[in-house]
Amino acid sequence: MNPKRAAAFLTISLIWGSMWLTQQQLPDPSSQLTFTAITLALSAIILAILAAVLRLPLPAKREWIASAALGITLIVLPYLLSAWASTHLSSGIPAVVAAATPLVAGFFCDTPWRARNASIAGLGGVLLVVGGTISASWNQLPWTIVLLGSTCAIAASLVFAKKRLVNCHPVYMAAVELAMAAVILGLFHLAKGKQMPSSLPWTLVLLPAAGSAAASALYFWLLKHIRVDQLTSTIWAQLLVSVAESVLLLRPHVDWRVALGAAIIFGSLVTLVLSKSDEPLLTVGVT
Repeated sequence: MNPKRAAAFLTISLIWGSMWLTQQQLPDPSSQLTFTAITLALSAIILAILAAVLRLPLPAKREWIASAALGITLIVLPYLLSAWASTHLSSGIPAVVAAATPLVAGFFCDTPWRARNASIAGLGGVLLVVGGTISASWNQLPWTIVLLGSTCAIAASLVFAKKRLVNCHPVYMAAVELAMAAVILGLFHLAKGKQMPSSLPWTLVLLPAAGSAAASALYFWLLKHIRVDQLTSTIWAQLLVSVAESVLLLRPHVDWRVALGAAIIFGSLVTLVLSKSDEPLLTVGVT
């Protein structure tokens, strides 16, 4: 990975990995849906203005439709399913399922053995980091499967986008995706009969919106240059950022399992990101 791509990877991870800080500042936890919808809408507006200023070429009709579909499969579906299932799961399970995305993505595209092994090791590292918040029970299995379905949809959608949206500019891809997600989540907000929280500071919304706009555009730009399993490993990097920030700000006691897991994630992340597609590929079946 060259320095330009590495900088994009780190920027995405830092922005999205720090979103928990903003969410902690929400005056009312129940306003999370409203906050998300507003943030997505503002992010889409920022990117639309940027596209107009730069006079970027408009996408073709099928690219508009495909980008809008990404808003459903990459944002709306994971968000709603996670919100629905998380009430039935111990807090660490959603993180583990999300961390399996690079491994799942390997089933949808050609993946070198080295990358597949790194995906397995990285998932093990995440288990160590969040293991203290996991309580296993058979009652949680159906909800875990629901989240796994969402993870599969994310991986498959990114593989589809990489193949079918080659000529679509990343700024437009991100703008349309975010706009579609904002509309759907906004409709859910209205369906619940909730009003706009008057105590929600706009400064708390504008900064995440600008960050999300930048990260989303960079995400789709990076999709055009690296494999999907490498791109989705930003999930691991976001976890490392969140853990590091919580340690620095909250000063909790860090268990040795967390430290070991973080080290494994970091090593797996480096291995996966640096793996090359011309290495021996993992294929299924025999000839």
